[in-house]
Amino acid sequence: MPVIATPVKQESGIVQDIRLFMRDFYDKNPLHADIEFTDDEINAACRHAVDLANVLGRPTRYTVSSFPNNYVLMLGAAGHLTKSEAIRQLRNQSQFQDGNIQGVGMDEKYQYYMQLSQSLTSEFSNHVTQIKITSNIHIRAFRSPLARSFVR
Repeated sequence: MPVIATPVKQESGIVQDIRLFMRDFYDKNPLHADIEFTDDEINAACRHAVDLANVLGRPTRYTVSSFPNNYVLMLGAAGHLTKSEAIRQLRNQSQFQDGNIQGVGMDEKYQYYMQLSQSLTSEFSNHVTQIKITSNIHIRAFRSPLARSFVR
């Protein structure tokens, strides 16, 4: 009897972490009844977060797989995702009102998504700056031959 196998797409650890952090699950989005961000969008957000980290302060050549800290990467990716959603919310914002009924809006959460994005990106930038500073501490130590040339 032949065995039939179906390929299963395995999510990477960081994608799962970002989903957990953002609470982006089917059962946690009752109004959507779906996830908010696809795996491809989360992976792209990770790449963009790493690109931002590479230009903050001194230039680096981090990749998603070589990024020094998953928590910081998660913050950067979540900041990118919420900024992307803020752009979509602003583009599709509309108001509906019928007679004496309170106006109902669709996609009116631009300011909340943008505020969240700014908060996450600020925390991400601060962590990346600290990571880059502490990765250079060994050069500033007095026992380092390179540091002796700077200290003189």
